Amino acid sequence: MNTLPFTLPEDLSPPVALALFELLQALTDALWQQYEIDLVELIMEDLNQYPASQQSFDFDDDLPF
Repeated sequence: MNTLPFTLPEDLSPPVALALFELLQALTDALWQQYEIDLVELIMEDLNQYPASQQSFDFDDDLPF
């Protein structure tokens, strides 16, 4: 995942910082609720992993019975 580098203004008041934090948290929650499946897939791609539903399994293994 790519992140954008940025700096926070040093003159933010605590109430403004809290308001920004709450806004971003609400936005994150709303995005997750609407796009959870797509986001999980993208995150797993970034980590070079895939959900079990997309993995192929070789069931022709020799079993030691």
